Amino acid sequence: MPTSRGHIFTREAVLGPAVSRRQALRAGSALIGGLGLGALLAACGAADSGPTLDANGNPLRRIKIGVVQPGTAGSVVDSVTSEAGLDIAHGLKLVRDSGGGVGTGQENLLTGLLDTFAFGPLGATEANNAGHDIVIAGPQLWNHGRWLVPEDSDIDSVEDLRGKRVGVQPASSDTYKAAALALAVNGIDFERQFQIFPGQPVANLALYERGNLDAIIAIEPNATRLVAQGSRQIATVSDLWQKGTGDASPLFLNGAAFRRSWLADNRDTAAAFVALRTEANSLITADPTLLSKHAEAFGIPANEEAAIELLPQRLAGIYPSAWDESVFTNMDKQIQVALDIGLLKSRAQTPVYEALV
Repeated sequence: MPTSRGHIFTREAVLGPAVSRRQALRAGSALIGGLGLGALLAACGAADSGPTLDANGNPLRRIKIGVVQPGTAGSVVDSVTSEAGLDIAHGLKLVRDSGGGVGTGQENLLTGLLDTFAFGPLGATEANNAGHDIVIAGPQLWNHGRWLVPEDSDIDSVEDLRGKRVGVQPASSDTYKAAALALAVNGIDFERQFQIFPGQPVANLALYERGNLDAIIAIEPNATRLVAQGSRQIATVSDLWQKGTGDASPLFLNGAAFRRSWLADNRDTAAAFVALRTEANSLITADPTLLSKHAEAFGIPANEEAAIELLPQRLAGIYPSAWDESVFTNMDKQIQVALDIGLLKSRAQTPVYEALV
């Protein structure tokens, strides 16, 4: 008989994640835009409010980015950006007029509804092989997949989970692919040696809480919320990658991606956005208490005090500021391993990453 391991995500599977008023307003604006009323709102000033000039009186450069989604590791960056005024400092006007989850955001980039969105090297390769031309030009997140088991489980390692029921995001997700890569470099076949239950995050988290899964590969901040309830972390996807490859860097998850055609015409704007994101990440790394301060942006309610307290120590290391040969080598290795194990069929004809400066 499965035993309950909590109630946070069982509740959210029914009611949805906790969102702040600001997040709800932004999501509503994105929905209206998707229904074709974005131009009307813009004409009325509702969808394009805020300053239009920088501190020197120069016009801000507009860039269309995705609406912030609570419950993701990157959601805090928006709050840090706003608090520090990084958008104005970098001469940008961040226009959030299209949103949705990761898959939707990537689709919106490919179709031109967004100017930038997060892509990893495998996703960019797949998109380019499908006829698009996507290039990653700056860092956003290191991988933050965590292997978790219940507090009372006798499992102590990933190897102990062979043949067991493991929840993970859908096979098309970066989380799934990264888990497969990190196991492959350690001689473990993810799809053959585990009973995999792929599904949408909140649904799988609810299954785990109800005791229907032996383990789950959760992303942040959800993993921290589970740990605060008592779950044990037995491994991280990034640690497994480093163990199997000897790479000194964590496993790169995703970066700021652009359509190459848009980038050719807006290189200065893209460079400013990459600089903004890099500075925001650097601020978090320098002062991890910002993660607790902006816990609401993660969708974590104030009454989850244990989770909020854990955020600085568990998440500080997932916001990269490096964009150099070490990161490029990391992405190249991911692509090669993906080819070796069949996650990718071929390399992209054009490079999937580049440095803007």
